[in-house]
Amino acid sequence: MKFNDLLHRLMTREGGNPSLCFATRRVMIAGDPYILRQATVEDAPTLVEIERVIYGEAPWNAAAFVGDIKRPDRLYVVVETTGKVIVALVGLSLHFHQRNGHITNIAVSPAYQGRGMGTYLMKAMMAVAVAHKMTSMSLEVRIENRGAQHLYRRLGFEVCQQKHHYYLPDGGDAYEMKTKLMRMGEQQANGKTKPDLGL
Repeated sequence: MKFNDLLHRLMTREGGNPSLCFATRRVMIAGDPYILRQATVEDAPTLVEIERVIYGEAPWNAAAFVGDIKRPDRLYVVVETTGKVIVALVGLSLHFHQRNGHITNIAVSPAYQGRGMGTYLMKAMMAVAVAHKMTSMSLEVRIENRGAQHLYRRLGFEVCQQKHHYYLPDGGDAYEMKTKLMRMGEQQANGKTKPDLGL
């Protein structure tokens, strides 16, 4: 059996779509060293706590994170300090039939905000989506979260619709934002670069 055929079989789930995986790597973000790795179910309580600190009440519980982390069409990546402390997370869902990557979660611990970590994680997930032949990426953001909207706009996202009563339990409204994804050669031609993730 050819190596590429074997690799495809190993990375393909029963439905015919590849299972998402992310190799652990050391990266530099704003001049500081971190470790990027795929989240495990054991990380779920920590992910809940990061979101609780940010939002006051975590929008997802541990069971919700565990369920998503186990899905082959979902990818959760965490950022760790060199001391093995998780300080940020991002979740990506690939909708193969729509060729769309959807950001399910992104959160950065308050002490680490403003260091470019959110931008780095978004670019990393955009690169993963492109590597899996996605042509667009989408997400939801609270209408009042102007800071996050500014970040997403800088990455090419635009508001495509408003979703009323999207967030529980407070019933807050959300904007759905979307952008087209470009292959790496097109990104370079347009002066856009992605993190060096070895993808």
